[in-house]
Amino acid sequence: MKSHRNIPFGYMMRNGEIFLHPEESAAVREIFDMYLREMSLKSIAAAMTVPYNTDKPLWNKNMVSRMLENERYTGADGYPPIIEQEMFRKANEIKQRKAAACVCTDEKKTYLHSLISGGSSLTESEVEGLLVSVINKLIAKPELVAPDRFPKYAPTVEITEMEQRLAALMQDANADIGEIIRLITETAAAKYDACPYDNRDRTMKMLELLTAREPMTELDIELARQIVKKIHINKGIATVDLVNGKILKGA
Repeated sequence: MKSHRNIPFGYMMRNGEIFLHPEESAAVREIFDMYLREMSLKSIAAAMTVPYNTDKPLWNKNMVSRMLENERYTGADGYPPIIEQEMFRKANEIKQRKAAACVCTDEKKTYLHSLISGGSSLTESEVEGLLVSVINKLIAKPELVAPDRFPKYAPTVEITEMEQRLAALMQDANADIGEIIRLITETAAAKYDACPYDNRDRTMKMLELLTAREPMTELDIELARQIVKKIHINKGIATVDLVNGKILKGA
């Protein structure tokens, strides 16, 4: 036999059967109603006046979140229904949308931070604005992505900085050998990546993406990833490395 603490909030046991708990079931419906009005989980928890149970009278957002996912409130598993199936569906669509938005936000932050080289003090919004500006410029003039006819190896700002750090370590008698080896390896790999090569397939793909687009009003991360490799800031001037090896100076 189920005890009260082993059944979901909103129900009670009577003579071995599950019934609606008057105050709790009303609170369940109120929770779904507030969530459909776009209230946050934390705000809903703070608004609850009916104790969760005798052991946990106070609410938290995790309790609210679990309730929103409990399909028993629609009458599943033999429980008396408290809310309609449509109400449950809409609430969980909102949860999924908000979860996806959080993932997207975190993904955007990680991407923006990975782009900047050279210890720039630009904020995330400034980096995002710079990206939108650069890509819109390329949308207006896709021919700018065309690589040089005879590309030559030229060290990037990042490689130059690595070489300078390596030279300083080599002159330091107390430098850590492991750190020197690591930096030598990373510098060699960076130089290899910077070597010119025929990248016409990637260039054609970039042209295809750019010519099919309208100017952006907000950042499209997927498009940016296929266009921009790195951004270097020096004395307030941006130099942008495109994924096909083309470098846009003073972007």
